[in-house]
Amino acid sequence: MVYRRSLLKTMGGAIATLLLIWGCQANAPETLETTPEATQTSDFKVAMLLPGSREDGSWSQGGYEGLRKIEAEYQAHVDYQEYVEEDNSAEMFREYAEAGYDLIIGHSGGYIESLETVAEEFPRTKFAVVTTYSGNNKNLGAVAFRSSEVGYLSGVLATFTTKSQKVGYLVGYDYPVYQEEEALFRRGVLESNPDIEPVTVFLQTWTDGDVAIDAVNEMLAKDVDVFVINADEAGIFAIKELTKHPEVSIIGWTKDQHELAPNQMITSVMQDIPGLILNIATLTQQGRWEGKLYKFGLKENIYQFAPFRGSLTPEQEAEFNQLKEKVMSGAIDTTP
Repeated sequence: MVYRRSLLKTMGGAIATLLLIWGCQANAPETLETTPEATQTSDFKVAMLLPGSREDGSWSQGGYEGLRKIEAEYQAHVDYQEYVEEDNSAEMFREYAEAGYDLIIGHSGGYIESLETVAEEFPRTKFAVVTTYSGNNKNLGAVAFRSSEVGYLSGVLATFTTKSQKVGYLVGYDYPVYQEEEALFRRGVLESNPDIEPVTVFLQTWTDGDVAIDAVNEMLAKDVDVFVINADEAGIFAIKELTKHPEVSIIGWTKDQHELAPNQMITSVMQDIPGLILNIATLTQQGRWEGKLYKFGLKENIYQFAPFRGSLTPEQEAEFNQLKEKVMSGAIDTTP
């Protein structure tokens, strides 16, 4: 079911339309700054489709928060819809384009096909997808995390605490960005210790908790004792299931998830999703948005790791920080 929130209303009896917004290696990776001229804009119209709930505590909420950042920075008129399935997305993207929105964002790699179709129909409208995607070289571009960086580093971290010599990566879908992340997770594991076995499960869902719980139990049956979990709402169910197994360690994702399993969480890979989303609007307002891929990562502070809170020894933490610096400098190659 698709839910729609319209929180801002136009004057003069117009229909309620616009809402609150939340909050790549790019060809030249940078931290984008807004300009005074851009912040004075009042007719900038931005819309977003979310695959899950704006309150999921993970991916969709981060996108919604990013929309709010755009509203605050650019005084934009905004709208969004949540729980939008891929099959229904083209019609909704088209409705926003017909309504005259300047920038339309699909906050999921699952929206690529429908965005390609609608972007072709509306060549003067700017479209964006938040995932690894090359763009159409016209009006449809993408922003993404350099996920290979944290894929590699989370693989290294998983080897630090395993006793069974088996570590797991649990992710929602096998989109290209997550295939890259998984490949670098494996590389991080095997370069750290070739005797440790990485086990991967692609859930093919971000929201189905039952699927996540079943996957976790199957991995436990294979003696996996360290779990890297990047699965949004489904991942929260997975973490809760793992709290029944206090001998298992967990690496969370998107936000600091320490409170979900305080005695088991090694750290969390924290993504500044709102900051990533804001970069789309900034590039658009500056006339620099093109149909290509822009990537951001550790160097731009779009990625960070949550505090270890004693989950590692001082020696392990020092080793990890050295490896992170080498990844950021390029001394360790994390090219997919």
